[in-house]
Amino acid sequence: MLKSKIKCHRIGNTYNQPHFFILSKGRNSGKPLPSYCANSFVFVADDEDEKWHFFNLCHALWQGKFFHRLLVGSVIEFIRIDEFAVALHHVNINISQNKNDFKQQLDYIHQLNKHELNLRQQIKLIHQVKQSLVHQMLKARQ
Repeated sequence: MLKSKIKCHRIGNTYNQPHFFILSKGRNSGKPLPSYCANSFVFVADDEDEKWHFFNLCHALWQGKFFHRLLVGSVIEFIRIDEFAVALHHVNINISQNKNDFKQQLDYIHQLNKHELNLRQQIKLIHQVKQSLVHQMLKARQ
């Protein structure tokens, strides 16, 4: 069970094994991070393959807002470590039956992330062009 691999991170703790952090508070609960962030769990893996498997799994689930159903709290939402571990364990069992499908879906998600980043950059450039046009318009009027 994954419960022994997921712990509440305490500031100052160091880990010799491969690990990553998982946000535990807010709407981004469940988001995996390579480095420490306040209010996070730590996933301590046995090896690098296990680390990247669960990192990618958590990232895909987070992007799909899977963890939103586990959030509790009325002011600051958070996810309970036990519920997170159980949910991740069950999903991992489900995907382990079709590892090739999971890998293919992860590849699709990575491709979509690249497209999303490209679109965000294009939108940023469009905003810059709009600002430039407004500045030129104002400059011409003065």
